[in-house]
Amino acid sequence: MAAPQFSVREATVDDAEAIVDLIHLLAVYEKEEQQMKLTLEQFIKDGFHEPRRFHCLVGVCDGVVVGYALYFFIYSTWEGVSLYLEDLFVKKENRGQGLGLMLIRSVAQVASDNDCARFQWQCIDWNTSAMEFYTKRLGARERVETNDAKWLNIIMNRQEVAAFLADEPAATETV
Repeated sequence: MAAPQFSVREATVDDAEAIVDLIHLLAVYEKEEQQMKLTLEQFIKDGFHEPRRFHCLVGVCDGVVVGYALYFFIYSTWEGVSLYLEDLFVKKENRGQGLGLMLIRSVAQVASDNDCARFQWQCIDWNTSAMEFYTKRLGARERVETNDAKWLNIIMNRQEVAAFLADEPAATETV
């Protein structure tokens, strides 16, 4: 049996449903299915209408979308424009055959073409196979500053933002 032939291309609106299905599979894989609130309509609005909030590449095998890499540009006040990879996902049955590497290499090329100072992403701590792939196969590393400080992720969901904004601080309060 011949090895599958993969290709990578920019996602189109016609791929949106397949990508959202893959995002759902990623949520299941990460044991966070209940956290996925994204609708197909929101995904199409954010990714395929101006202003575009993200860019997406798809991995295709025999005309079927079996993987994706979703990214957007960020800005470092110390270094300038950078690229953030939100998701890299390949269906289980297509892993280990080179598509993940093709996708991340394609995103790295976008970062290079746009003269990005950094190409960064996160990896959930229990996903040791992904960390091994990133560090050993790609040569990536965990972000640790020169003084050995590690960055922590800080987050507020919609409800927390609303609660924060509803609680107006005193005029003398400083950050």
